[in-house]
Amino acid sequence: MCSGGGGSGGDPNVSGDRKKSRDKANKRRQKQAERDAARRQAELDRIAAERQAVAEKQVQRKKELEAQQAAAIAANKQRAERLQAQQNQRLTQMEQRTAQQKAAAQAAEALAVTRRAESLAAGNAVASSLAVLANAGEKQGKTAPMSKRRQQGKGSRQTTASLSIGQTGSGSGSGSNLSI
Repeated sequence: MCSGGGGSGGDPNVSGDRKKSRDKANKRRQKQAERDAARRQAELDRIAAERQAVAEKQVQRKKELEAQQAAAIAANKQRAERLQAQQNQRLTQMEQRTAQQKAAAQAAEALAVTRRAESLAAGNAVASSLAVLANAGEKQGKTAPMSKRRQQGKGSRQTTASLSIGQTGSGSGSGSNLSI
C-alpha cells in the first residue's frame, strides 16, 4: 500500500509540517494583504478627507460669492432706483419749466395783443377826433345862395331858401343862414 511518493500515505508528521508551514505562509500573506488593505484604506480615507475639505471650502466660497452677488445686485437695484428717481425729478422740472415758458410766452403774446388793440383803439380815437376837427368846417351852414337879379326891377336881393327848421343836408332851402 505504500507506493512511494505522495500524499496521504507516509509519515503523518511530514504532511502536517507542510500543512503548518502552508498555514503560516497563508497567515503571513493574509496579514500582509490586510496591512496593504489597511494602508490603501488609510490613503483612500486621507484622500476622501482632503476632497471633503476642498468641497467644504468650495461650498463656503460659493456662499461668499452668492452673498457678494446678492449685495451687488441689491446695490445696483438701489442705485438704479435712485437714478430713476433723479431722472423723474429732472423730467418733472423740465416739464414745469416748459409749461412756465409756454405760459410766459402766452402771457406776453396776450399782452402784445392787448397793447396792439389799445394802440389801435387810441389811433382810431385820434383819427376820428382829427376827422371831426377836419370836417368841422363843412358842418357849418353854408351861406344862402343868392338869387339872380331880376331884370324887371330894381329891387333888393332875396334868398331862395325856404324856411324849414330841423332839416339837414345841402341844396336850396337848407341851412341856418336866414335873411329876414
